[in-house]
Amino acid sequence: MKLILISPIHTIPNEQEIAISLFEKGLESFQVHKPSMLKEEIQNYIHSFPKKYHEKIALHSQFPKFHSLKELNNYIQPSPPTRKTCFFLSPIFNSISKRGYHSKFNFQELKVFLKKYNSSLISKNLGVAIALGGIDEEKIEIVRELGFSGVGVLGAIWESNDPIEKFVRLKILCQKKDHAY
Repeated sequence: MKLILISPIHTIPNEQEIAISLFEKGLESFQVHKPSMLKEEIQNYIHSFPKKYHEKIALHSQFPKFHSLKELNNYIQPSPPTRKTCFFLSPIFNSISKRGYHSKFNFQELKVFLKKYNSSLISKNLGVAIALGGIDEEKIEIVRELGFSGVGVLGAIWESNDPIEKFVRLKILCQKKDHAY
């Protein structure tokens, strides 16, 4: 399963040092989500990382995010979407970083939808489905069983007492079944 780290919305102490340490521990995808920053500030933020990590950094706003299956269906029904690598469904579980941001997904409907979606031609254009919202160690297996191809994490890492250790545990769990077959 793909593991995507999303930056905290507001800059936190040692944020870049932590992210660099996570790249060194195998982070493959870091999405910058800084809605209060100007475009130039975001560019400066990205360019302050060592150049070798730039290809692993993207803007979170470049990827579609849906808060319900109805919203996703409305997006894909009129015509096939332009080519993307992934999209987010959120929040799958109650959010860790946004207090009071609760999931409204029915897991049975979600599982049926993802099974159908993952075998459809639409998935070739829209990309893989990524679960976002409330993702922590105990949720990885549930997300996998629902049919997601990856997870996006934010609060689990950035609100952890040891973000590096938390990332390593999540990474191991995400790779667990990927290597079992």
